Order: sequence, then C-alpha cells, then structure tokens
Amino acid sequence: MEYLKKRDMYIAMISSAVYLAMAVLCVIGLWLHGLENMPSIYVLNVGIEIFAMLTGYMLFVSCIIDVQKSGSDLKWFIYMVNVTIWWAFTDAGAWLLDGVAGLRVLNCLDNTVLFICTSLSAYFFWKYLAGMVVMNRPFERVLDKLLKYIVIAAVVIRLVNIFTGMYFTVDADGVYQRGSLYLLSMISPVLTLLAVASVAIAERKQMQKYQKVATVLYIAAPFAATVLTALVYGLSVSSSVIMLVLLLMYCVLNVTQGREKALADRDLAVASGIQKNILPKIFPFLPEREEFDLYATMTPAKEVGGDFYDFFMIDDDHIAIVIADVSGKGMPAALFMMVARTLIKNQTQGASFSRDPKVILAEVNNQLCEGNEMELFVTAWLGIITLSTGHLDYANAGHEYPAISTEGRDFFIMREKNSPPLATMEGLRFRGGDMELKKGDVIYVYTDGVTEATNAEDELFGMDRMLDALNIDINAELEQIDTNVRSAIDDFVADAPQFDDITMLTFRYNGKE
Repeated sequence: MEYLKKRDMYIAMISSAVYLAMAVLCVIGLWLHGLENMPSIYVLNVGIEIFAMLTGYMLFVSCIIDVQKSGSDLKWFIYMVNVTIWWAFTDAGAWLLDGVAGLRVLNCLDNTVLFICTSLSAYFFWKYLAGMVVMNRPFERVLDKLLKYIVIAAVVIRLVNIFTGMYFTVDADGVYQRGSLYLLSMISPVLTLLAVASVAIAERKQMQKYQKVATVLYIAAPFAATVLTALVYGLSVSSSVIMLVLLLMYCVLNVTQGREKALADRDLAVASGIQKNILPKIFPFLPEREEFDLYATMTPAKEVGGDFYDFFMIDDDHIAIVIADVSGKGMPAALFMMVARTLIKNQTQGASFSRDPKVILAEVNNQLCEGNEMELFVTAWLGIITLSTGHLDYANAGHEYPAISTEGRDFFIMREKNSPPLATMEGLRFRGGDMELKKGDVIYVYTDGVTEATNAEDELFGMDRMLDALNIDINAELEQIDTNVRSAIDDFVADAPQFDDITMLTFRYNGKE
C-alpha cells in the first residue's frame, strides 16, 4: 500500500506540473497575441478552455489522491478526464494559432489531436458504462467490438486528414478552414453516444439513479454542444461542457461513495463493538476464587482484529485459558476469529468432550477446515489448569511460545516442538505437554503483535525486549505487568503505525489454601 500511495502521489505531482504548464502556455499565448488584437469570441473560447483545463486538472488529482471515496475502478473515468483536458488545451491552441502563418504546421497538428480527442472521449465513456453494467446481450458484445474498430478507424482517418484535408485544412496564412467532409468527423462520437444510449436503456435496471443521470447528461449536453459547434463557426464549448458533466459525475459519485463508506464505517464500528463485547474484560475474574488471578487485553490494529483471548471455568476445579491469532486482518479475520473462539469453548466445556487440549484442538481443526474457502488459519495456545493441584495441560497449534515465571525467578521462554496452525489441514495431531504450577508461578501468553511490533527503522520489538519488560517486576499485579509490556512497546515503536493486533493474557497460580 505504501508503494501505491507513493506512486499515486508521484503521478499527481507530474500531472500537476504538466497540466498547469499547459494552462500557463495558453495564458502566455493570450498575452503574446494581445487581447486587443484578437476577436472577442476567440478570447472567450480560450478563457473557457483554460477554465476547463484547470477543472480537469483538479478532477484528475482528486481521483488519484482520493481513491478511497472515488473508487479504485475509475480507470475509464480518469481517461475521460485526461483526454478532455487535452481536448480543451488543443481547442484553446487552435484559436491561439489561427492566422499565425509561421506556426501553420503546429496548428495542423494541434487540430489533429483535437479531432482525435473527440472520438476518444466518447469511446472512454462507453468503456466506463461497460464497467457499470454487465453486458451479456449479443448486440452489446457486438457493439463493444464494433466501437473499438470505429474509434481506431477514426484516429487513423484523422491522421490521414493531415495529407487529404477532408475534415479541415490550414492554409499558407495559418488560417483554419473546415473541409467539405467536416460533418463526417462527427460520425464516430455520435455513433458511440447512440450505442451508450441503447445499452443504458437496455440495462437501466442494473444502473443506479446517479449513473442514469450521468449517462443522460453525458449524451445530451455534448450532443447539443457538438451540433451548435458544427452550425456556428467561432463558438467552441464542447470540451468545456463535457468537463462540467465530468465534474458533476465526480461530485455525485463522491457523495454516493462517501455515503456508502459512511455506512460501511458504521457497520464496522458495530462489528468492532460486538467483538470487544464478546471477549471477557471484567477483572478480577471470579474474585471469590483465591486459587488464581488473571488479566488480558487486546488492541486491534484496525477497527476489528483477528486476535482473541478467552478464559472460562470448565467445572469447579478446572479453568481454561486460550490465546489465538487468525491470519489476515479486518472483517474476514474477525468473523473467523469468532467462529474459532466459539468452537474452542464449546469443545472444551462440553461434558461429553475430552479434557485433553491436544484432542480439543484436533476436533476444532477439523471443524474449521470445513468450508474454509478463504483459506484462513488460526494459531492457538490452549491450557487447562487443575486449580486444586496446579497441574497444567496445554497444547500449541503454531502459536508463540509462552513465557513462564516459576518460583519467583525471571520470566523465560518455554520452547518446545510446535504443531501446525488450526484450519490448515484435516486430521492433524497436535503436540502439547504438562507441568506442575507452584504458588506464585505466572504464565504469560501473547500474539506475534507483541514481538513483531516495529519501529520507524523496521526493527522488531522481539522476545528479549518483551522478557525485559516482563521482568521489571515479576511480583507486580498482573495489570501492571501488562502495562509494563505495553509501555515498553509504545516507547520502542514511538510514532510508527501499528500493523498487527497486540494481545496478551497473564495468569498467576496462587494455590489452594
């Protein structure tokens, strides 16, 4: 994403320099001519085209840097904006170069590009329409191929016009004159607009209201301007009218996309609230139970996260603690997280199910594999503690190694052979182990968002810094231990953005009096 942002900003900066330079050239052209030496209609036309160019420039830059609102699939809309900017520039140039004998060749090339732009603009709108609807009708597929050949032929004929003068000529005095077949140059854009109208009518049920309005405007306004230009020599408003239509389209699209984004943000906020509420967060948990203390936190990198923790009593003498991390980010990971959490809890609490964490994870793995079309997976650590004895049974499905503090000594990483994550393949068996907890022993489980927190220099927080933070005060309250680690992460990361969910769970065994 960072690469795309830098690339888009680079494109916006280059286009700004080019398009502003084009507008400045037109202003310089007016100054060199002298307003008093040009017909009023010429000055009016050039002024209108400069306004159209600046409007197009702002539209183009907005589409590039505000893709979140305007959408990432507006390629053909952006093409329309660009070609209309060149249309306005060459139209302004045509008026500025008219009658300048020494720039006859430049005048001819300028008008050739102008004629090409008229056909390309209409064709790009056709392609933009094709992105709005699904065109499966036979005549639509035929039209798509036919219009492609028509626009290619139109470009070729306009280039040939340089030598034949069928559409226009520029005489030895540099004066532009329409050719005998000038009206034939309108065939390509007119046929394209008629094709747009026919498909818009046929597929109107697929189109939203703003798309219908935009289509009608794009057909009617330029068509009227084209007819007026063809009949009244000296008036040129086609490109500026089209630019105004594109501006209106963008404004409506921006508002519509903004409304859709606002609705999506609202749904995302609701999902975030649901996710936060399903995770237990009332501490101390079962304050009447003196055999243990625990504390847990989860900070998502986005509105919703893929990490989760859980803890619950299985019966009066057994407590389960879980920490897990779903691959991916955002809503898909959050939904998969809720499914995984529910399955683990159901398998662990069910009276008919095994109390062996290895067996529990094996059953959950098989269930998660069913219908996992998105190919997400979950790393998980599950521990079941017998409160009367301190016996801990645990299993690890590709998750981070826990940190343990025993007999009042510093935390250390409990390394052992790991197993694959959940939902990677059916029929997996999971490794685990057991240990005897003594009074005061502490288990700290976490997700990779802790160790892989990254600062501005792309350095990882790592296990060593995590252990140093844990060992600041191993006898502190569990909330303070959590705070010590989180503060160490914040100091290390500083202003760098958070890329992964940060989740921690700390459990202390107090023994049974």
